[in-house]
Amino acid sequence: MKNFLILSLFLPFIGFSEEPLYSSEISYGSNEKQKIDFYEGSSDKVLIWIHGGGWLFGDKRSERWVKRFHNHFIDHEKLNVYMIGYRVGENTAPNAVDDVICAYKKILDDAVAKNLSVKDIVVSGASAGGHLALMVGLSNEYNLESSCNTLIKPITEIERNSQFLDEEKFFSFSNYIKTWLPESLTLEEASEKFSPINLVGPNSPQVLTIHGTKDDWVPYDQAILLGKKLKDKHQLLTIENGGHYGFSDEADQIIRQNIAEFLRDTYKD
Repeated sequence: MKNFLILSLFLPFIGFSEEPLYSSEISYGSNEKQKIDFYEGSSDKVLIWIHGGGWLFGDKRSERWVKRFHNHFIDHEKLNVYMIGYRVGENTAPNAVDDVICAYKKILDDAVAKNLSVKDIVVSGASAGGHLALMVGLSNEYNLESSCNTLIKPITEIERNSQFLDEEKFFSFSNYIKTWLPESLTLEEASEKFSPINLVGPNSPQVLTIHGTKDDWVPYDQAILLGKKLKDKHQLLTIENGGHYGFSDEADQIIRQNIAEFLRDTYKD
């Protein structure tokens, strides 16, 4: 069973020990970005983390994303954590979506080989990573642009989010959605195919969304739209006056508590 924690926001940094940022790396494709970092935990439980960056920037080892993960997941040492890297950049859609779905399949194989639990995996992500986590969760309804070649190798409604960026931002590059799309793919086509709310079905997993009401990059109504589609399979933690970046210490603690509770409910045995 897959469960999803969608962090449609950014949170403050906290410090952590100066240990190596990864323990091992797994390839799932031929591109240098198609790699997964694996942190071994003390249990058999699996947690997947997908970084953000508007599908244009970011890396699984970027300090900003690793620190944000440590800030949110206070008991992460107990979990076997897979941090997914994926292809990013201008005009690269749908590479990010295809990559994380292929990476998830690779993770399942690796977790089985390591004798880890695959019945209660939690997939999480922040900002664009939240969108990609949802795409993984709903991937049974999504057709990959290309097959997953392995080596032996919550943006929820894209068009509406793009309209919001056009209305609210003062320079064209701020619309990261349009920047991500190649000329061969229209906004309408992308929204139909890559908006998670269009893939919700009877077998959709449980989802926790954390979203600030003053988010100026992913509008809060995206969380409301998702809740209407998922119904009782959706939990929404609303951060009043919260933006896309920093939050109060009090809000930060509430977020940690809600994540911890969601993980406890998922990892029941």
